[in-house]
Amino acid sequence: MKRVITILFIMLAPLVVTLQPSQEGFWVPYDPPKCHYRIDARIDLEKGKVEGKETITLRNDSEHSIRVLAIDWKISASFSIDITSEQKSLTLLNTMKKSFAESPLYYLLSEPLDPGSKIKLNLNFKNTFESSENKSEFGSNQWYPRLYWDGLQTHDSFSVKLEIPEGYALAISGRLNENTGRYTIDRAKSFGIYLGKDQNTESCEIDDILITTLFSDKGAKAAKVCLETAVDCIKFYKDWLGFYPYKFLYIIPGGRGRWGGYPFSTGIVVIHGEETYKEGEPLTHWQRITAHEIGHQYWGEWVLDPNSPAWVWIGMGIFADTEYILARKIDPQRRQGWMSNYIKGISNYYDTTVDIPPASLAKIKYDHNNTVIHSKGFSIISALDSVLGREVFEKIYKKCLETYGSKRLGWKELQRFYEKESGLNLSWFFEQWVRSNKYLCYQIKSQECKPEGYGYLSTIKVKRYGSMMMPVPVKAVFMDGSEQTKQTDRNLETSTLAFTSKARLKEAVLNPEHKLAMLDKPLKEISEEAAEMLSLGWSYEDSLDIYEKLKEENITNSNILYRLGMGLYEYDHYLKAFNCFQKISTLQLDKVTKFASFAWQGLLKDLLGDRKEALKYYQEALVHDTGESMGHSSLGINMNRQWVEERLKAPFSRKKK
Repeated sequence: MKRVITILFIMLAPLVVTLQPSQEGFWVPYDPPKCHYRIDARIDLEKGKVEGKETITLRNDSEHSIRVLAIDWKISASFSIDITSEQKSLTLLNTMKKSFAESPLYYLLSEPLDPGSKIKLNLNFKNTFESSENKSEFGSNQWYPRLYWDGLQTHDSFSVKLEIPEGYALAISGRLNENTGRYTIDRAKSFGIYLGKDQNTESCEIDDILITTLFSDKGAKAAKVCLETAVDCIKFYKDWLGFYPYKFLYIIPGGRGRWGGYPFSTGIVVIHGEETYKEGEPLTHWQRITAHEIGHQYWGEWVLDPNSPAWVWIGMGIFADTEYILARKIDPQRRQGWMSNYIKGISNYYDTTVDIPPASLAKIKYDHNNTVIHSKGFSIISALDSVLGREVFEKIYKKCLETYGSKRLGWKELQRFYEKESGLNLSWFFEQWVRSNKYLCYQIKSQECKPEGYGYLSTIKVKRYGSMMMPVPVKAVFMDGSEQTKQTDRNLETSTLAFTSKARLKEAVLNPEHKLAMLDKPLKEISEEAAEMLSLGWSYEDSLDIYEKLKEENITNSNILYRLGMGLYEYDHYLKAFNCFQKISTLQLDKVTKFASFAWQGLLKDLLGDRKEALKYYQEALVHDTGESMGHSSLGINMNRQWVEERLKAPFSRKKK
């Protein structure tokens, strides 16, 4: 990082001295230079080896000389590297222990690289690894040595030529130049390679963008849906945003389960579970995942994120995929679906503050990635859309892509950019959403409609019950089908909105576009000590402590009680677990949870040796049966009508692992 220290001496006249970064030490420019990588490599899966030659061209476009460079690679029995410049070997500064050095490797240049000067580094590298038994695939975006800039993400250009074994389909972060046989790309965050043995490929080109999917025979039908979706999605994004950042896209298979997907590397996305596709099933899952991962080629690959936890690229990317899904009417509940994990987290009394240090992040036991980074991350972006209005928000959203391509966009930069472009101070917004655990809860307190003149005057009162202060849209729908929308005043606990119309008021709708992640009811008040215990999440082994702390609290959240009951069951606290499920059965719940709560009570009474009571609860469970199942795979239990009927014949006995 560039540091300029100014020291002022009071003498005959002021004297300003600028200290330069140490010429002997490693330092990183504020914006690291973009480099060009030319790589010729060979992948041998039989021997488990990647080896190659590489040239890194670096131009020092900073204001200070560079004397030490860092390479993201290591030295060990499996990794080797040789690096020269102008036929001179560079001096390795790392401390070596038994021919081993961790990444990054620090090298002293023979001469300082002055501002504006260029250097070429020549590397020979090798990496050996254990291949899978059937050598079915290979994938990596860290297969080559790369300059290291204190972990800062950068965009670089690549020209890569590969020698790969026969019988493998290839996905790679570049577009093939037929004349040179090289794969090239400009402005890539990382350069990935994936090889799939005996896999099929299918390609389609739209507007000079080549889209290719790799798949097994069994995954062919899901892969076809993903390819068709990718073609339509990229066309939608280009029409909406004005461009697509790369000339290619590869879709590669992932794990066996339907876990979603992830960006494997620049221009390569993973879709899990393609082989689970069932003939005639809705295509929604595959369409949603494909659109989501393509959105991250804009946000995450094209626009970089420096934060930890990094949520801006997640939220902005989800906003893109949501626009596509809603426009194509694939899933009308897309916004609510993305927000649900965050809302559930608030209901579970989790601390969902986004801007926290890594040390605090490491203590969290709940699913922070899905609850905060993904779900709350999108909720923040969607709330910003609601506050600014679609026209202003979308205009700035598009300009962000244009301005921050190849640059890092963290949440503070996002705030400053939206403030500058909108002309509004948004500190109140980001302080609440990013730096606090406040939550939204508003309710319509009253509504009335009276004749006035030749029409009607409708008055709608909205009251704030949560801890977060936000302007909330309220839509008034009238008997003639006309509609009007106004926003509450964020500073008022109760806002009174007046609407004039020709027809009588039919209904008032709070948050009509579902852009705000809101609780329907305010959280029940619990003690500070209990709230602190729940704030970071908890594991089954904590269940007894949590139970003792919460048993006197007014907990009516079925998710907390259900998880607590399962944890107590896991650790043999059967009576306490019974108390949890008994309380669940008294709540207003969805029917399948009500059914499961009675089934659990029967199970626990069996374990407690009270067969007569167990039968009573099993019979009550059948009264609430919906035909659905409540699965508990970790416990080996799948509660449904058949399971309960079996328990009526034979008591439950637990088989411990």
